[in-house]
Amino acid sequence: MINTSYFGSSITSQLSRDISNIRERIEKTSSEAVTGKAADPTAHLSGQIGKSMLTQQAVEAIDRDTSLLQLREARLDITQQSLERMQDNLAAISVRALDALSAGSPVEREALAGDARAQLDAALISLNARHGERFLFSGDATDKAPFGSSEAFLEDLRAIADAASDKADFDARMDAYFDSETGDFANRFYRGSKTSSDGDAVTGLDPAIASTLRNLGILSMAKPGDALDKFSTGQTLDIISNSADRLVQSDADLTQLRAATGILQGRVADGMKGLAQERLVLNNLLEGMTARDQYEAASELKSLEASLEASYMLTARLSQLTLMNFLR
Repeated sequence: MINTSYFGSSITSQLSRDISNIRERIEKTSSEAVTGKAADPTAHLSGQIGKSMLTQQAVEAIDRDTSLLQLREARLDITQQSLERMQDNLAAISVRALDALSAGSPVEREALAGDARAQLDAALISLNARHGERFLFSGDATDKAPFGSSEAFLEDLRAIADAASDKADFDARMDAYFDSETGDFANRFYRGSKTSSDGDAVTGLDPAIASTLRNLGILSMAKPGDALDKFSTGQTLDIISNSADRLVQSDADLTQLRAATGILQGRVADGMKGLAQERLVLNNLLEGMTARDQYEAASELKSLEASLEASYMLTARLSQLTLMNFLR
């Protein structure tokens, strides 16, 4: 005699397992119908797993390159801003110097010296700019601030003026001080490295920077009673006039330096734009590999829900039959 209760129990157990499986499939398919992406990408990719891995590696390489470009972008932006602040007011200071010479007024000379000193302070602060822990104008010595204080700088220039016998001697001593190889400016006041392995970097020894600091320093001593007054009046005024003229050229040189930095910024921006476009293409490719047709998923979901409902009904009927057999 066939044990009907055993068969009923066996079928019920199988239905229970089927129901559990259907519910799992409903959960996955429901997610796919909403997101349009395979709930199990690995299983969905199947034979394309190798292609997917290579594509993902390409995306990661692009992300690394983008990070490097973002780092370059940040450093170049700070460099550009520092040079801009250094260049502020140079033209106005040159004009003020010429006005002071024309007026021949001690008050005008004192005002000129004050403006030049303020710009010198701002320039040195700008040149000590950092990105993180990296000083940007120190060449390879990125752990060192490139310049000391304006007080120390002017102390050097006043010592040169005190030691000079006349304007010609003063000019010669200044040339020696600012010599890029042997001068104290490059070897003592400047604390950074003369070389830079970073092709984007601008060092504090760039001629445009050195020239700007030189002329701002001289004009900072323009007020009556300062170091330049040791020379004859004619020589003092000549020194001020020459520095004002040279500051105009320094301004132009800084413009060229900023333009060169701007070209690098443009290249970095173009590089980032190109990488972004490449990443978009690869992302679309990856998404295409793991995509699930939402209409198809919705249709499957309805079918699964119907199967689940039927399984529940069948389980209920079997349970009733089993109970009736037991009662008999």
